[in-house]
Amino acid sequence: MSGLKAYLAGNRWAKLTANHAYAYLIHLLHALLNLMPWFVRNLCFRLMLGRAGCHVFIDHDVYMKFPWLVEIGDNASINRGASFYPSFFGGHRIVLGNNVRIAPGARLHAAGHDIADVEYQDSGGPITVGDDVWIGAGSIILPGVRIGARSVVGAGAVVTRDVPPDSVAVGVPARCRPRRPGAT
Repeated sequence: MSGLKAYLAGNRWAKLTANHAYAYLIHLLHALLNLMPWFVRNLCFRLMLGRAGCHVFIDHDVYMKFPWLVEIGDNASINRGASFYPSFFGGHRIVLGNNVRIAPGARLHAAGHDIADVEYQDSGGPITVGDDVWIGAGSIILPGVRIGARSVVGAGAVVTRDVPPDSVAVGVPARCRPRRPGAT
């Protein structure tokens, strides 16, 4: 852990102050990005992201708390209102494969807090989304989840466990079933 990260992790007041300041600045940046035309917004995200492949489209009102901890493959589409929360202190990334489609209002949370700890220490795990995955509107992907290639996460699903390749995950909490042959 870097010196600043270690200092912030050990000093609750400094961590809270830094978080408030960063939250203000990142929200201000996102507000400005929402005023920009799509090609300027996408260029700005491309500069901030940990990795951005070719032909990535990021719609208005997409929120990424720590964009440098988000990686996006080729031909990805992220719809309006999607939110990404990687873990700053844990370094847990959110990685999207190629040909991933994320519907409006989907949320990916690689960060969280340990509720058993009175200090609410950061916890979490990386989120990995395989190639050719569709994530439905309003779905929530929780820390440490891997979504296999060619899978679908249904609208409103809360994914708490890994989704095998070629599966459909639906419900709260999400349950998986194999995709029908020939289904798109």
